[in-house]
Amino acid sequence: MITKDSKNVFVADDSIFFRTKLSDILVEAGHKVRFAKDGREIISEMKIDPDGIDLLILDLQMPGIDGFEVLKWLNDNGFRGRFPILVVTAVYEPAQVIDNLRQLGASGLMTKGFTPEQIIFRVNRLLFPEKVSQRTIPERVPISLPVDFALGEKTQTGFMLNISEGGIYLHTKEDILVGSMLRLKFSLPGMSKVFDVKGIVKWSTQDVEHRTLFGGYG
Repeated sequence: MITKDSKNVFVADDSIFFRTKLSDILVEAGHKVRFAKDGREIISEMKIDPDGIDLLILDLQMPGIDGFEVLKWLNDNGFRGRFPILVVTAVYEPAQVIDNLRQLGASGLMTKGFTPEQIIFRVNRLLFPEKVSQRTIPERVPISLPVDFALGEKTQTGFMLNISEGGIYLHTKEDILVGSMLRLKFSLPGMSKVFDVKGIVKWSTQDVEHRTLFGGYG
């Protein structure tokens, strides 16, 4: 989940807690982050450096100029389609609000109750659409589940951060060689069945695995 293709993400939210939380996740994943605490700051930044933004993460409820007004300003000033916009909100919005956001040019909507895996999954889909379109395996589903894995006689516990028909992403600080055979045991939400499977380690992020939230193996 670490990217070496770093992008510039602009986070606009009036909550310093949320800005810090989101920044920590995005920086850990390899991106660069700028901030605005309200709609006026967003508009000022757009006027100064409109080309330095690859993705805008926009809070819907902000004092003064809110997310809706920012979207309208972007449309009225020729910025529509220049970069994707992921709208975040503290509550689930009704269907008419979602339709309105779509008409105003928002690329997606998610609530603030996300996990790090979910936000990176959504962000990277918007930042790298060409990689999504080139995928030859089913979509990965972002999760965070404990998994026991055995390498030889040694058993450890890690976390699965996503899963697909083609494999899983295993987060652990254990040193595992690419090509190693692992035996994994885990359960999926809502199921009592314990899956007991074997898999081969195909790749790793060993250069950053000890320093980030997302280091591990696929």
